[in-house]
Amino acid sequence: MKLRQSDAPVLVACPDARPPAFQAVIGLHRARRLRGFLTSFYYNPNGRLASFASRLNPRRFSRLEQILSRRHAPEIASSLVQAAPTIDLLLRLESRCHNKQPMLARALARWRTSRFDAQVARVIDRSRPDALLTFSDVGSTVALPLCRKLGIKTIVSVVHGDVYDEQRLLEREKVTSPDFMRIYLGNDALDRCHLAWLHERRLRDLVLADRVLVPSYHVANGLVRRGLPIDRIRMIPYAADCRRFRPKVGKRHESGCTFLFAGGISHRKGIKYLLEAWQRIHRPGWQLQLLGPMPADLGPLKPYLDIIKPLGRVSHADMPARMASADVFVFPSLFEGSAVVTYEALACGLPSIVTPSAGSVVRDNIEGFIVPVSSVDPLAQRMEQLGSDAELRAQMASAARARGLAYDWPRYHEALIRAVDGLLQDDTTTSLESTDRCKIDLEAILSSKGVGPFLSSVT
Repeated sequence: MKLRQSDAPVLVACPDARPPAFQAVIGLHRARRLRGFLTSFYYNPNGRLASFASRLNPRRFSRLEQILSRRHAPEIASSLVQAAPTIDLLLRLESRCHNKQPMLARALARWRTSRFDAQVARVIDRSRPDALLTFSDVGSTVALPLCRKLGIKTIVSVVHGDVYDEQRLLEREKVTSPDFMRIYLGNDALDRCHLAWLHERRLRDLVLADRVLVPSYHVANGLVRRGLPIDRIRMIPYAADCRRFRPKVGKRHESGCTFLFAGGISHRKGIKYLLEAWQRIHRPGWQLQLLGPMPADLGPLKPYLDIIKPLGRVSHADMPARMASADVFVFPSLFEGSAVVTYEALACGLPSIVTPSAGSVVRDNIEGFIVPVSSVDPLAQRMEQLGSDAELRAQMASAARARGLAYDWPRYHEALIRAVDGLLQDDTTTSLESTDRCKIDLEAILSSKGVGPFLSSVT
């Protein structure tokens, strides 16, 4: 018998196009667990608007469709999706106001977030799913409390690091890197008041959720250290599409070396420390490419513009080829949950230099190197080591591709289904969900006795 939408247990809510959210929807749908998907804009390539636009200006629409396709999953019928496109419109308006009218931008951001939260709650009240899967700060104020009242199980996928770690990071970097703090978020001005509001919502998520999904041990350790019971945590690393992201055919590891950074060109991604390291070690035949939108305020970047190659924004369709053409991936992020781009780099066979805060599955001295956060010397040393040793690069490139293949999206789907089914079957077994066979320092995690302040102050 064909499964009816109302028979499936899980409702998913996420207002943006982050890959883990769409992949969660795909995995749940394939496993016949998806009740529905609430998001902002969802592209329907067979809809009237797409048909009209393609006839009106085929060439321009073809380029636009490459962007719109990120808001569409071919196997997810539009009938399973409830879209709220006004959320995207509010986000665009908010972005335009960030620097010139920060108070208005803050008000729009809070209204946008609260509006989607309330919309999720209305759908829950109407459809009564068995479980709700949300992402950080999506349902913190209305949807999650309603689920608790109605006895609906809740799963929150944490996409950020420990909020207290970010607070300490901001205070430290304000002293050590005041010039680069101007671009902490790239183009968007840092609003500490709004960030504190988001932090409060994220802490409330941890109190209300029956299960907390984390993408890395770095995040898991932070939550346990703060007092979150380990039996409520499931670790499910992210993944890459290993069919799209693959090594360049015929690549040779020679004396020249192209280092690639991919992501928002912002201080939070560690761009200052990367540029300072590069300034020390760059030489003829070596190149540092920055793939991602440059901030409008180039002030702190100007001294380095002559020795780097900004690639700007690259379309989703062109990203795999651009990444596979590089030799080494460098991602010294200061604060992250787990960056999907690090998995994509591994899938392309790129030796990778990352920080623990990047939330990557790179293993030190196997697929690349792990260097401390905010540290120029170790970063420069490892970049120089890989740039100078073509044989080491080739060895790590092979290991990187194998590691990437072990972390593809089907593995993510399977781990997510286990976490969902375990919750619905009242499985309280202590576990950090993972398919990684690396040794886990569970003893260190379990010995953490600290009771986090959020467990008592946010309820």
